[in-house]
Parts: sequence; C-alpha cells; structure tokens
Amino acid sequence: MLHRTRPHRSHGDVGASRGSRRSVASAAVGLTGAAALALGLASPALASHGAASGHRARAHYKPPIELLAVTPSPGDTAGAGGVFNVDLALLARNANGNADLSAANGYKPGVNGPPAATFGAGKPDPDAPGLVVTLSTTPAALGGPKTNLAGVFQLTDVARSHGLAQVIADWQVGKPGAFGQGSQTTLTAYVVAGTAPGTVTGAEKPISNVVSVRFTIGS
Repeated sequence: MLHRTRPHRSHGDVGASRGSRRSVASAAVGLTGAAALALGLASPALASHGAASGHRARAHYKPPIELLAVTPSPGDTAGAGGVFNVDLALLARNANGNADLSAANGYKPGVNGPPAATFGAGKPDPDAPGLVVTLSTTPAALGGPKTNLAGVFQLTDVARSHGLAQVIADWQVGKPGAFGQGSQTTLTAYVVAGTAPGTVTGAEKPISNVVSVRFTIGS
C-alpha cells in the first residue's frame, strides 16, 4: 500500500532483456513496497499543461487522478550504462478517480513483456490502459518522441489507501542505450479516459495532472 506524500511542484530494445538489472518476475514481488518507500523520499515534478492562465477556477481545479513520478526525479542521473527504471504512481483523489482506475476500466495487476502481442512501443499498457508516457529521446526506429511508451511497461500493481485506488506502473529499460546514454531526456506522463493513443497528437485530454521530469540517462 502506498502512503501519499504532498508532491513538490515544478514548472516544468525497450524490453526486459536478460541484461536488465532485475528480472520482471522478481520485481513483481516487491514492487508495491519499493514504490511506497520511494514515494516517501522522492520529489516528483508535476506540471499541469494547457490550463488557461487567466482563470482562477482552473488554477484550483484538481483532476480525479494524481500522477506521481516515483523515479526518476528531476535532475537525477538514472541508472547506468544506458539502462534505467521508471516508476509511476496513479492515485485516485476521490470517487471519480476510483471509478477511472477501476478493474471495470481495465486497471489490474499484471506482467507484460515479449513475446506478448500487447508489448511494444506505440501500444497502450494492457493493465493501465489510459496511461500515456513519452520520452524526448525516443529514437525514430521506435516512432520518435511522440510515441506512447506505456506498452513497454512490464509491471502493474494495484492497491487501496483510505478507500482510494492506487496503481503503480513500472518500466525497466532492458536494452542499454536504447533511449540514450549519458544524455538528458524529458519524461512526460499523464492519464486519459479510455484507451491511450499509440502516438501523442496534442489533442489528448488528461484526467490527471501532467508530469514532466528532465533527467540524465546514466552512462
């Protein structure tokens, strides 16, 4: 079970290979506990994009889902040798968020990886279908920076805290240097209703805050 922390706001082959720092199977056992610890220590960068600056009502609006980047944090050097890990927490704020993150809408525990047809860049996460994740250094061979990478997240876990739904999505990059090595990149993530697109167009309507984290991929 995850314990909520108040986030610090700021403006602002993808597979699980044998060379990964940890296997998908072993990570599935400890994912919730590790994420809970990280949530207590992390300083995720949360940014809301597209809000009309002249409307105070919009400024105080809180979407039904709070999205946190557990790892990496802004300014981090993540991983080593071009291999790194991304953990995201989707937290319901209210009954609407519970409904959005419900099993009825496809949010459930699961392990996703090759050779499953559900695994791959440009596909939705089969266990967190509304998740959208992009990296600014996604190569053209994988569709480029607008490609939704949620389909390469290998692990999804669910929990409840004080009656509110929690979903943890984990991605262990398995191919060294696939998204850069010793280079800066920007992770952008949010949640949409229904099934997320394979390619971001800019027309998406998030039902969560938008997270933007600039970090360095370890060399």
